[in-house]
Amino acid sequence: MSQTNIPCDTVRDLFPSYIDKLTSDTTNRLIEEHISHCAECSGILNSMRTPEAESSAASENQSKEIDFLKKNKMRNLKIIIGSVAGAIALVIVLLLLKAFVIGEANYSGLVASRVEVSGSDVILTAVPIDSIHAISDLTFEEEDGVVTVRARAVLVSFLHKGDLRRQFTATDKIRRIVMGGQIIWDDGAQVSFFTSQVYQTRHDYMGSMPDNLRTAEALGMSRYLGSFTNELKTSQEPYVWKIILETDAPENERNLREDDMELFAYVLLGVIGNLDEVEFAYTADGESFTKSITAQDATAFFGRNIKDCGRSPRILGDLLHKTGLDTYAMGVEAEALENRNVTLNLVNFSENNIQAITYSICSDGELISSGGASNADNSPFKRGEIFTVFFEHGDLGSGKNVTIEFGIDLPDGKSYTVTDSFRVPSQDGAETTLLICGSEKEGFRIEQ
Repeated sequence: MSQTNIPCDTVRDLFPSYIDKLTSDTTNRLIEEHISHCAECSGILNSMRTPEAESSAASENQSKEIDFLKKNKMRNLKIIIGSVAGAIALVIVLLLLKAFVIGEANYSGLVASRVEVSGSDVILTAVPIDSIHAISDLTFEEEDGVVTVRARAVLVSFLHKGDLRRQFTATDKIRRIVMGGQIIWDDGAQVSFFTSQVYQTRHDYMGSMPDNLRTAEALGMSRYLGSFTNELKTSQEPYVWKIILETDAPENERNLREDDMELFAYVLLGVIGNLDEVEFAYTADGESFTKSITAQDATAFFGRNIKDCGRSPRILGDLLHKTGLDTYAMGVEAEALENRNVTLNLVNFSENNIQAITYSICSDGELISSGGASNADNSPFKRGEIFTVFFEHGDLGSGKNVTIEFGIDLPDGKSYTVTDSFRVPSQDGAETTLLICGSEKEGFRIEQ
């Protein structure tokens, strides 16, 4: 106990209030005097004050730790956001690089081509049919006289604007050129995409209905004859494919329909090895008819063995040209044009930019309607760009011999004409694509 008269127990009872500064000055002086002489009470007071200091220090340390964690979290968040943004930017750069520089190494889209072959030298010009792609590279491989060309395509940009022209020298005599899975040149002649498509459906046995239908599809038969069912007669020769048309035709369209039947039958007999006869069954104004075309009929029409067509795309091309199926050329009966709407896509595959294209439709030699197409901003159609022309039945007149004369206007004001017949499909809504080929120097022509 201290020398003061206050007992230690009393002083110790006052310590909590003293620490919280709730005691009076007089009491404070008594407590402080007491603890200055009482080591025991002084020690107790110090021990009571220590947790507060430790708590305060702990609180301060905790606050500092929270501040550190907040700052660290913010820094990590910035790092994450920066990393994600960097990754997105890298992906965008890689996509742009892929689209505009690397492209597709073996482009599978439609490519129009022009081939010049002299001995073992090839000059090839390739143009994508669509307007968003450009050919960036052409690579050539040669084996046993067959040259295979692979086209690399990218999106159109200032780097690559559309077509590409390349030269290749073979080690052997060239007998065939293939690009994108299509035969584009064979035995001294360029082969159209349409001819290649039909030729690649050739098969030896007409007993395979899926193979037969692939040929019919490549020819676009249903666009002209409508839907049909099939019967095969293969138990004995002659082997016959019977095609049963499901759409009744008006009597005044009967001759037109039979003309179509003959043309398609000639090609079917040419590319299906053991097919001897094609028989059509159809109705006109509800009355039933049949029409048969034999391989002998086809040979007489073609002027050479019709089966040669299955052995050479060049020979098949000659047949398609003679039938008119390669350019959709034929006369049209007036009544057959009722409710007919046809879309014609003309691709500029010529050597020149074309300012505008006009067309004049003549029926039996008389002008019945005309029109044209040009860009709204008056810019020329560049190579690979497409003119789209829509024909309605009223545009196509009322005569038999319907022809369309195309006029080609160049940016320098010069005009040229291309006269060709246009085969109007029998099915409403049909669409076809033709190529405007040639040049101002050599003249313009229409090809498929």
